[in-house]
Amino acid sequence: MKRWFRVLSFFLFPFLFSGLLFAEPVIRDIQVQGNQRIETKAILGIVESRVGSAYSTDKIHRDLKAIYQMGAFDDIQIEKSAVNDGVRLTYIVQERSNITKIIFEGNKKIKEEKLRELIEVKPYSPLDSIKLANSIKKIQEHYAKEGYHIAEITTDYRTTPGTPSTKGQELVFHIHEGEQVRIQRVNFIGNKVFSDKELRAQIKTRSKSYFSWLTGSGKYQEEMVKRDAAFLVYYYQNHGYLKVKVTAPRVYLSRDRRGITVTYHVTEGEKYTIKKLDFTGDILTTKEELLARMKLKAGDLYSRKTLEEDLTLLSQLYGDQGYAFANINPAIVPHDDDHTADITYTLQKGSKVMIERINIIGNTVTRDKVIRRELLVKENTLYNESRLKQSQQKLQALGYFEEVNFATPRGSSDDKIVVNINVKEKPTGTFSIGAGFSSVEKFILTASIAKDNFLGYGVSGQFSTELSSRRQLFILSFEDPYFLDSNWILGLSGFRTVNVFTDFSRNSFGGSLTFGHRVFDYSTFRFTYQFEDVSVGDFTTVVPAIFNQNLSGKTSSAALSLQRDTRNNRLFPTDGLFHNTTVEFAGLGGSNDFFRATENFRYYQPIWKGFVTKFNFTLSQVNSLNNQPVPLFERFFLGGVNSLRGYFLRSIGPDVRIPATSQGGDNRFVYGGTKMMQFNFELEVPLYEPAGFKAVGFIDSGNAFAEEQNFNPTKLRSDYGFGLRWNSPFGPLRFEWGIPFHRNPGEDPLVFNFTIGSFF
Repeated sequence: MKRWFRVLSFFLFPFLFSGLLFAEPVIRDIQVQGNQRIETKAILGIVESRVGSAYSTDKIHRDLKAIYQMGAFDDIQIEKSAVNDGVRLTYIVQERSNITKIIFEGNKKIKEEKLRELIEVKPYSPLDSIKLANSIKKIQEHYAKEGYHIAEITTDYRTTPGTPSTKGQELVFHIHEGEQVRIQRVNFIGNKVFSDKELRAQIKTRSKSYFSWLTGSGKYQEEMVKRDAAFLVYYYQNHGYLKVKVTAPRVYLSRDRRGITVTYHVTEGEKYTIKKLDFTGDILTTKEELLARMKLKAGDLYSRKTLEEDLTLLSQLYGDQGYAFANINPAIVPHDDDHTADITYTLQKGSKVMIERINIIGNTVTRDKVIRRELLVKENTLYNESRLKQSQQKLQALGYFEEVNFATPRGSSDDKIVVNINVKEKPTGTFSIGAGFSSVEKFILTASIAKDNFLGYGVSGQFSTELSSRRQLFILSFEDPYFLDSNWILGLSGFRTVNVFTDFSRNSFGGSLTFGHRVFDYSTFRFTYQFEDVSVGDFTTVVPAIFNQNLSGKTSSAALSLQRDTRNNRLFPTDGLFHNTTVEFAGLGGSNDFFRATENFRYYQPIWKGFVTKFNFTLSQVNSLNNQPVPLFERFFLGGVNSLRGYFLRSIGPDVRIPATSQGGDNRFVYGGTKMMQFNFELEVPLYEPAGFKAVGFIDSGNAFAEEQNFNPTKLRSDYGFGLRWNSPFGPLRFEWGIPFHRNPGEDPLVFNFTIGSFF
């Protein structure tokens, strides 16, 4: 037994001896050198090696990796040195310089503020190569998104002076934007029913054209390109193609990276017609009545647009009965054998809802009562969706707000709702001084101060003046649309005018007092008393004898009018109508006795993407109530910027030839009519909406008729023309050129008009 032990010991002893000889030494000390800003404790806190533990090569590798991951050092070395009974570890680090400033050079198309949002590197932090690479990538991606696919971004550093603990580097992004990559072509594959041209008209994405600098066409926007696929589906489904599919568009960049081709793959399918419509669930009336209300009928081609309109109609129908949270879901069941589809509306009315409270948010100037008095809904009343929408329209029509948004979250219980009205106010006061020029009045000077929402009470006031070689106008006016917080309207005005016409001048001063009352939601009744003192003189020709007796005089009149106004904005309407009927009786004292009736109708209709059509019709007649003719200054004259824009001011109407001089010859004297008919049609086209620039094309037609004449549409004078309009900070500016259709001798072929203010 002892012999075997000796043999085993002989073989094991070398291994035991080598283990003792090559055992890892113990770490007796750890030091850090080279760190200026990073504390030693922070570095030692993340390493595995500890004083008193055995030295390990694997631990050293892990320590090195952990210190690098701090992102604060460009170089790290570890030295191992022997001490009495172990080793000392020394971590020698080289700190990265701080970024003291980040500079962008070469960026013109993208603002610096946006670039700073994109980058991950920040000032007063150490340089980090990973964050820097990510920042460059994000900048390139953003440029590509804006169409600059060949943009190049490089960086360099500029060392700033300082002590070892304060010196740093400026990081500079050098940006070479290059040219914007434009869409060269938009292709469609698989379309048979609609041509490429028809489909291109349905999407926002446009290929580059000669007018891209103006329209912005050809710009590649990833989100828009994706949305266009949905627009194509919508277009097909509105024409019966229920199962149409449009795959995500494929985008190809040309080899020179200067052009893009966008391709849409379309699977059209077949047309589907509606076979049957049905309703299930909570039916308020009868199925027959609901079917009669639907726009989409059995036998019609399937149309997603019409289906959505029917859903809106049903939602409003239930909402008007107080069911604010009615749930209406259409189930569409297609029959592929005969290409028909059944639609079943599931109606869940829920509970009736009361308006718990109405909150008004965002009105820093306008008083709450000014907003609340326009509302057709009240607190603690049954919810009504139609009246809520009409209330929003009435607030928008005030002209006090840029935006009016309604939100209807649930209230304190499921049967209550809160109406939150969020408004964004806009300036309602203007002070302007301007100058202009027209073919008729030459130089024009204007000045005005106006406030449509004085101190937030909804009261309007204005003082304005216009001066030119032909006209002097001074107006002071005031109106309270809710006098003493009632439905009564109070208006006051005073005026002084001097008008120099072709044949004579007219001076006047006077004022008016108006009381009105609302009779319906959009209608008002007004009574106006007006006094005016008029003098006429400075005749350039001989005045016909018939008008010599009443060239000047005082007019004391009373007028009754009924107005209906559904325009979406009183100042700059684009939708709705305005209808005014007025009868005026003059003879309440003064020297002039007459009766006048006027009918004015204006209609506004948006047609497509900001294009708006406007129509104005005015019909008026004045009759004398004594043996004298209607005075010159009360008769009708057409021509000028607010009637027939292709003719000079007050140049259209009945006329006579009168002697020019004692030596002979004659002149045309326009004495005006007692009847007047006027038509105006306009097409407004947006040029640059943010700045309020618009173009306009127009056609005017009208004439004035004398006592012995009747209204005669075949005798109307007409013109056409174009113009530019700018809703400037000084008020709406109009620059218009009118061209007569048929010129009479002495009439100009082109008349330029300039004015501040809207037409109709």
